[in-house]
Amino acid sequence: MKPIKNVSTIIAPALLLLLFTASPGFAQTSANAPSPKPNQAKTNKSRTSVASKNQTQQTSKNSKVPASGQATAPDKKKPVTAITEKRRTELLNFCKQHHEELIPLLESLQKKRPAEFEKALRTLDREIKQLQMVKSKERYEKLLAQWVLRSKIKLLSARLAVRTSKEQRAKTTSSLSKLIGQLQDLKIKHLNEERETTKARLAKISSQIDQLRSTRDAEIKKQIESFTKNAERIQAAQKAKAAGKNKSKNSGKPATAEKEPAKKNQAKKNQAEQVEKNKK
Repeated sequence: MKPIKNVSTIIAPALLLLLFTASPGFAQTSANAPSPKPNQAKTNKSRTSVASKNQTQQTSKNSKVPASGQATAPDKKKPVTAITEKRRTELLNFCKQHHEELIPLLESLQKKRPAEFEKALRTLDREIKQLQMVKSKERYEKLLAQWVLRSKIKLLSARLAVRTSKEQRAKTTSSLSKLIGQLQDLKIKHLNEERETTKARLAKISSQIDQLRSTRDAEIKKQIESFTKNAERIQAAQKAKAAGKNKSKNSGKPATAEKEPAKKNQAKKNQAEQVEKNKK
């Protein structure tokens, strides 16, 4: 069987959802369970009625206002934010640049299942935003490389669900195994690099600790001397300032004090001279 070149014709639209959404859970049914006997059916019916009555009473009790004083409101789903045209173009350009094989799949999904196409875009938007939040360029490149490999693994895992020949399935499985190995090796490489960076950081911290320990007593003495000299300078400045204020206050008082006794003595002298004149 010749391989089909167009990827969008290999994978059915329903299987495209495996790339972007989680598989829904299926409820287990009891369709194959044996039917009960007549007497057992009556017993089960009476038990069911009693259980239903008890359940109704319990529901009526639980439907009362809770202790907080507010009735519980039913859960409401958060409104889904639509992807803008600008953001859609950015997402598709991102896929073209890093995993071009996704483009025909997304285009097929857009034509045949528009609602699921929007879900796929929201998933891509969430993943790419997480990448774009990384500030370090080096870390961004590492996470981007892992994202590309995971995206390719999703694509091949979806192809396995398609009915193909054993040879094609074996080829897909082999390619899938290689990609998973590459992803694991890449994770190991990145973790080793982080370990080496952490070792260098720890060595630097250990050196700083040793230096602080060796200069501990000298640093205490140095800082105490600095604080003491600073305190002495402040005290000297305060004393000089206080002395200057006292000098300015006392500078006018002595002249006044000296003039007043001199005036009094002169007045007494003049008065005595006047008395002597009068006697004559």
